[in-house]
Amino acid sequence: MKKNLRVLDFKRISKHATHCAFTDLIENPFDKSCKTLMCCYRQATDHVSTDGVVIVLTLDKTSFQVRNRVIIRENNADLRDPKFSYDGSRLLLTTYTKSFPECGKLVTKMVTYFSTTGLSWSAGNSHGKPGWWLWNNTFYNSEAYGFAYNRQANSVSLYKGDPTRSMHVHKEEAFCLDKQGKGYPNESTILFDDYGNASVFLRRDADTFSAQFGTSRPPYTKWQWHDLGTYIGGPAAVALSENLYIVAGRHVDWGSHQFTTRLWLFDSVTKIFTELKTLPSGGDTSYPGLVIEGDNLYISYYSSHVDNQARVYMARLSGVSDLINYDR
Repeated sequence: MKKNLRVLDFKRISKHATHCAFTDLIENPFDKSCKTLMCCYRQATDHVSTDGVVIVLTLDKTSFQVRNRVIIRENNADLRDPKFSYDGSRLLLTTYTKSFPECGKLVTKMVTYFSTTGLSWSAGNSHGKPGWWLWNNTFYNSEAYGFAYNRQANSVSLYKGDPTRSMHVHKEEAFCLDKQGKGYPNESTILFDDYGNASVFLRRDADTFSAQFGTSRPPYTKWQWHDLGTYIGGPAAVALSENLYIVAGRHVDWGSHQFTTRLWLFDSVTKIFTELKTLPSGGDTSYPGLVIEGDNLYISYYSSHVDNQARVYMARLSGVSDLINYDR
């Protein structure tokens, strides 16, 4: 039997607030001692309120003690689903912003901030196509790539560029209802290997609700897709090897309609998708961030399983080496 991950440390890291959710996690690129992580999340009145701000924490790896806390906000705007990326010199934070100007008409846009220290952040730069949610982006060869989705279009398109300047459509309808016959693709995470090959895990919320695994070689204009056969909300992933991934996200038990945050192992050669661990979670939950260091997996996520209030948690799990070395 495949050895599993073991939870070593677990701690709530968000301050008391009505709703803390939608996390991401990255190793602190400015810490030469490699002893800290950076976690971001949205703090607001509730899941859909209009008052969201982004909290950025610098965390000690061993104790999850908060070393620094920054609040990013915009006047008359709700900042949602913050995500990190790193271009080799700057740490970027991209959020979906819903603005409410005096005219009362809702304005949505992608806004990116950057930092060269992790302690202070630039003003925001808006980019992307109106109405399209560029969920996440990853840098490869000095270019950022990410999939944006539009619910009415039932489609995701691949964007390319620099989020601190502009992002442009690189591949229209990389996955869509019209071509693949599967509806409402949306949230995703994209990874690149050493050869520039791209892999993506893609959430769907229609028909079978099954998530998709996509691959493409440069220049990323032709994509191959595989149905994972299960629902994954807010997917995050890290590569263990060329073909092996740890995937995390929201799992739904459709019989009981119970939500949890779960970890899976995926082999892109055999296409075997295996459950690894269900984290302490329930109710409104998921949207994890993942960092691997040696045998350890660090994960941030949110859950409302304790007191029906959404809180952000950090966990450290061991057993990564067993997964990598397991003879499949």
